[in-house]
Amino acid sequence: MKKKLLIITILLSLVGAALFIGSPAKSKAKSYYSGEAVSYNGKVYVGTVNSGSFELFALENGQLYKKTSIQSQDRESKEFADLLFWKESGSLYVFLINGRYLYKYDISNPIVPKEVVKLKDNSWDWFLRLEVKDGKLVTIGSKGVKVWNRDLVVVNAYNMIDNYDLGSASFSDKGDLAINMQNDKVKIYNTVSRKEVVEYSIASNDSKAVRQAIGSGDDLVYLVDDKSMKAIGLDGQVKKEFKHISNSGYDVANSVNPDYIYFTDGMGVVKLDKETFKPAKWAYSYTDTPAGSWAMGLKVVPDGATEKVVVFNGSNIWVLDNNLKTVAYHESKEEDYRPIEDLSLSIDKNRAAAGTQVSLVGQGFGIEEDLKIEFAGLKQVVIKADKNGRFKTILTVPSVLPGGADIKVTGQSTKRTYSIAFKIE
Repeated sequence: MKKKLLIITILLSLVGAALFIGSPAKSKAKSYYSGEAVSYNGKVYVGTVNSGSFELFALENGQLYKKTSIQSQDRESKEFADLLFWKESGSLYVFLINGRYLYKYDISNPIVPKEVVKLKDNSWDWFLRLEVKDGKLVTIGSKGVKVWNRDLVVVNAYNMIDNYDLGSASFSDKGDLAINMQNDKVKIYNTVSRKEVVEYSIASNDSKAVRQAIGSGDDLVYLVDDKSMKAIGLDGQVKKEFKHISNSGYDVANSVNPDYIYFTDGMGVVKLDKETFKPAKWAYSYTDTPAGSWAMGLKVVPDGATEKVVVFNGSNIWVLDNNLKTVAYHESKEEDYRPIEDLSLSIDKNRAAAGTQVSLVGQGFGIEEDLKIEFAGLKQVVIKADKNGRFKTILTVPSVLPGGADIKVTGQSTKRTYSIAFKIE
């Protein structure tokens, strides 16, 4: 229900916004309004479940490429409701929920995700949201807030959130505060005393809009409503305020630099100085990205010595640098990997000794899909087909016993595969 209300709210907001110029002809395209981002092995990954499936993107060479998609196979719930990236023992995982089940996938190799856990709670909990508290997984659902250890056993629980009316929920950096935004109120709970300490009314032009608040190490709760960006103390008083230019407010995220914080207001994203509470940088979604942009969900992820800002931007996913300059964006569209040519492979020589380089050319694969190439049963390389489903690459003949061997190419999205015979001398 939360997801359906959110989608309706977003669509109404976008249609009503003066600067929203999306075309009805694109009505089949999904809207991106929330998700996660993570840095792993020197690369930034972005995930979202806004389409009902888990979509994973990677920032590569200044472009945001889709790497994989996972669909729920359960009859009870066919759509994923939330995701959470998780790094453990040098591997990258993603937790996914579809209401009834909690999943854990190994996505260290993003092209070939592997399901490692699928469980349902014995109390018939209906999972709605995923969060992190003190380095532990948190599920928020119909049976309350549950904290899980690494063995996925519940080790703590809170009954402090009205879960069926859940707007958004998060925990402070220190884990001592739980922050729940519902309709036109933000409620702050002390997780030690398990009591509500603050209830604050926010400016809300749309009571169904889902917003996010965060708690920082300075005992302030930061949020943006339809009037302004605010820092609220635990006494319920507004300590700092910046009035933005929009009539909507959505998400906030801490910068890697503790002096700054970001927020989205539909019209764009703002980098705010936490001391002065004045803008340091800003970018407008309607001028810097395609038609239909409306800045909503927001994530900030470390990227080497700096950071990347990821905005779930209505018609697209928008990636910016720490100066709010556009790095890349991925437009929402119906994915169409359909090949436009017949499958074929050709090679410049059909026999050679180990260590020799050969040129392989292929066609008939999906548009810009990832291709896995195996030589003599050994994985050689993963490359990307071009806009026509073609590719050209150089392979090194593997050091195996002489004799016949196959070169096999498999499309990771279309699953189309083709082989060509080769003789290793």
